[in-house]
Amino acid sequence: MDQYIQQALTGDEIAIGHLTTMHKPRLLAKAYTYMKNKQDAEDIVQETFIKAFGTLAQLKEPKYFATWLYKILIRESFFAMKKKERTKLLELDIMQQLHLLDQEKSEDFSELHQAVASLKKDYQTAIVLHYFYDFKVFEIAEMLGKPNNTIKMHLHRGRKALRLKLEEKMQQPLQKKDVKRMLKAQLFELAKNFAKVPTNYELELEDYQEHGIASFMWKGQSKDEGVFVRLDDKGRLDDFAKNPTIQGPQLSEQLKLEIAEQLLREQYPEALSYYTLIEQNKKEASTSFKFGQVVGGLPLNRFYCLMEVTDPGEVINFTYTGYMENPPQMPTELYPTEHILKALYEEEWTLSATSFNQKYDSVPASGIYAIYDSALLKQAYDAVSGKPLFEYDDERKPSYVPFPKVEALPKKDTIEEIFGINEQWEQYEEVSICMDEAYEELNWRPKGWQDSKDKSYEHYMKSKFENRVKAKVDKRTKRLDSFIWFAEIEGEAKLSEDECLQIAAQFIQTYNPEYIPYLQVEVKVEEDIEENRAFFRFVVQKDGLFVENEFFHMNISKKTGEILMFLTPNVEVECIENFAPQAIKPINEWLPLKGLKVQMEWSKVYWETEQNEEEVRLIYRIRMTDGAYIKGVNAESGEVIYSVI
Repeated sequence: MDQYIQQALTGDEIAIGHLTTMHKPRLLAKAYTYMKNKQDAEDIVQETFIKAFGTLAQLKEPKYFATWLYKILIRESFFAMKKKERTKLLELDIMQQLHLLDQEKSEDFSELHQAVASLKKDYQTAIVLHYFYDFKVFEIAEMLGKPNNTIKMHLHRGRKALRLKLEEKMQQPLQKKDVKRMLKAQLFELAKNFAKVPTNYELELEDYQEHGIASFMWKGQSKDEGVFVRLDDKGRLDDFAKNPTIQGPQLSEQLKLEIAEQLLREQYPEALSYYTLIEQNKKEASTSFKFGQVVGGLPLNRFYCLMEVTDPGEVINFTYTGYMENPPQMPTELYPTEHILKALYEEEWTLSATSFNQKYDSVPASGIYAIYDSALLKQAYDAVSGKPLFEYDDERKPSYVPFPKVEALPKKDTIEEIFGINEQWEQYEEVSICMDEAYEELNWRPKGWQDSKDKSYEHYMKSKFENRVKAKVDKRTKRLDSFIWFAEIEGEAKLSEDECLQIAAQFIQTYNPEYIPYLQVEVKVEEDIEENRAFFRFVVQKDGLFVENEFFHMNISKKTGEILMFLTPNVEVECIENFAPQAIKPINEWLPLKGLKVQMEWSKVYWETEQNEEEVRLIYRIRMTDGAYIKGVNAESGEVIYSVI
């Protein structure tokens, strides 16, 4: 993952998004073990990523990125726990968990539960945290406020006592890993029975995280067939999705609502006293129901349960995010919204260009538009004080140089030859969903590769990315759109930045020459230069306006000169050629803007500093009158461009 970390250092959103996607599930599971609340865990993970990417330059060795994330997560979790004094309740929660497991036990597990329950309290806590949930000794010590040696002693004595009790009752030897194995078997059967998994589906993911969170995924023969189930630490449904499998007469909307309410009652009966039905959406063959908390007529957006029920009455989606036992109160006084808009209009606006799609944005036709934008459009404000809640640091403005003059190379005949696939690799089919139907995704892996029987999340992600080459090709033109190597390529060369730049530029000159009149090279500063790889961004511009987020991104190995990553702009060159704004007017001529409003909503303020209490707060955001997200102001017409999805 070194290349993504290096890209993230430059602020590359694609790389940051990839790293976030890769690490978020395991971080969430870890945070949940501390916070015991899904929403708090999500906030901790969000804070972890904010601090990690904000100080990423301090990471000396990219290979330790995951470890570094976990250290930040643990520190943030314990800070939050100390503020909320949750460590005092930890032992009680563990014992309640054991009691719940014991209530649902089969004969195969009763001996285990009875033996653990009979241990001394200190031994119980240490055994459960260490063996049931995989906590390290130092983590348990921090959570319980005890020395490491004390925890080691409790584990040693607890293991000895537990084995003696179990061997006496079961009349057979017991290994310490048997504890985890027994619990896993219970969770697997619980998930499989709930999902009613068809017999022809194959298990693809079976992952058990700390604190009992378990995830399972079964896949059918086609990419559209599958079941995903995630259970929380008490074996309750946390997240669920499947394809419809039941046919029958169409039920009334009331009956479908009753089915949804019954499932919520079975899984989280206590939530019904906090929830109300806040949204009901009829789809083509199903209806979705959203239950949530409402304060002052506004939903607490991040606390809800969303369910989808098919017309014959089958639940095919379920997502639960919890509730607040002590929800916030509506403030007695609010900051005047007109002051928010006044500050926006007095703010400095920037002129740039952006590519918009008619499917997703409020533009008359897809293409590039000159727009005005302001940081305040993306800002959130405290609804009581009017204080902006995001802090924008002064970012280094990049500089650019012209595209280098290079000669084109002879074109390769096949996709494999273009980016160096040799006879040691083989193409394979992978069930995946390409967001753009105009492209085909291709995959290669080493010949003779065999998957192991491991079904964990870690292995699942490795099987998708480790020792793989992935590419995307335009179905119509067969032109290569992008590729990336998820494999190390060794070599003895030590190429310079300039030599790597020549390689990158020659590749574009050979396969995408039509873009070159509109490309400039982003200049790198000294701290962006790496020993073994060189990263380059060739940004799209026309008539002095740089088109936001449109560029060629390339990663060159300094060891071999091979291209490890190649990403093309989303915008077609014809679109760049057609971009020719005729009458850009000063932003002042378009103010005040039409259709804007200051929207009030409840939000978790996870961006606060450590000195402030985390809380759900009433905030303002600037939106369109129908709540749509604003993307900028057309510099030629003065129309506000906003999202239509």
